[in-house]
Amino acid sequence: MRRFSLILLSLLFLAVTASAQRARFEIKFSSKDSVDLSKVYVQPLDGDGTVQAVPLRLKGENYSATLPVSKSGFYEVVMVINGGQWLTTVYAPKCKKVWVDVEFDGVSLKEYSSVDNMAISDLNSVINANNRKLWMAKDITDEALRALFANYLTACDSIVAVMKPSAAVVAYMRAAAYSSAKSFYTSIPRAQKRKLKELSFTDADVLPAMTDVLDNEYAALVPLAMQMVYAAVSADPKLDVRGMMDTLYAGYGNEAVRSRVADMLMNRFLTRHNYAGDFDGGLEYLQAMVNDFKLSDSYVKEYLKRKSALLGADFPEDVVLVNPEGKVVDFSKFKGKYVYVDLWASWCGPCCREIPHLQALEKELEGSDVVCVSISTDTDESAWKAKLVEANMHGNQLRDRDGSLGTALNVGGIPFFVIYDKEGKLHTYGAQRPSSGEAIKQFLLNLK
Repeated sequence: MRRFSLILLSLLFLAVTASAQRARFEIKFSSKDSVDLSKVYVQPLDGDGTVQAVPLRLKGENYSATLPVSKSGFYEVVMVINGGQWLTTVYAPKCKKVWVDVEFDGVSLKEYSSVDNMAISDLNSVINANNRKLWMAKDITDEALRALFANYLTACDSIVAVMKPSAAVVAYMRAAAYSSAKSFYTSIPRAQKRKLKELSFTDADVLPAMTDVLDNEYAALVPLAMQMVYAAVSADPKLDVRGMMDTLYAGYGNEAVRSRVADMLMNRFLTRHNYAGDFDGGLEYLQAMVNDFKLSDSYVKEYLKRKSALLGADFPEDVVLVNPEGKVVDFSKFKGKYVYVDLWASWCGPCCREIPHLQALEKELEGSDVVCVSISTDTDESAWKAKLVEANMHGNQLRDRDGSLGTALNVGGIPFFVIYDKEGKLHTYGAQRPSSGEAIKQFLLNLK
């Protein structure tokens, strides 16, 4: 995503009582040039990722929406302009109404009513300018690269010294500057076609230790920063997840950082564990980590859901399947047949390329003991239905209404194929695709 390229002319903050739970966002957009503003979203930044972005609706001249109040005071504003995504951060602590007057010029972001947001805007302009130089300038010297690399934090410190924003904004800005600098450094090989080992400096020569900058609750609000902490604590290939957790807790004392990165590590374990190979041992291992690190029991519950990925397991009972007419379909209706299940989505290119192969396979299986069932993971029902018409898809077309099937089967990517036997038990996990042709056809026909 591209940042900045917005000019915030004013923000009006109205204090709110402690009991208020909702905030009203209103954004007025203008531009000197003709542009296409197609979508606007605002997301409260509370570090746990539980509050989703809320789309703002155009009413008259303004985009507006009511959304949960951010406990941290930070909100991320995302605008889709001319097909590209532009984002900025707004700091509005304890506010029930936020009025934002936005002018787009394609280059910079400035906001004049709040020192905090002026400081964030100025830093965004620096980050944007540095990133453009990295990718657009040719044959940048080592000295110039190092200067640009160092400029992220030095510019941040200079802005802070002059404008004196609040402590929360300072911590957020330093985390944003630090993570942007690290991203700059790792992008040098692609942007400048130079190997990092060929440079006369390393990231450690320029930047302070990650723990010195990112070990605070406001750094936990910066997704890129938390991804970098995760990458750092999981970098040693000899460590298992327990060892990575030990590294995290030894290096970071802030509970918000620990919680955010621990969640990434737990999900790493949940998605990568071999459930079929050692379900009980994995459960014991996970439960011990939950107890020792005082984590939520939700990870254990998520683990238990994946028992459906074991051979011989029944189809997950809490998965709700609906047909194109919106009627709920019980998977047990297919008992008595082997069921070749295709997990797919309308937006998935590889999935769509399998459709003609699946249609041909289904035709060849007519009259056999095998039935083909396509289950879409689309969250957008209209997109799913449109693809059914566009691709002339027939037969058993269902949608996972709640999006829980992929989790229950521990599916890491789609298209994904499984086979259930005549009793409704999982027979084959990760079956061959229809595009394998004769191989999958013969496999299905030989099922006993």
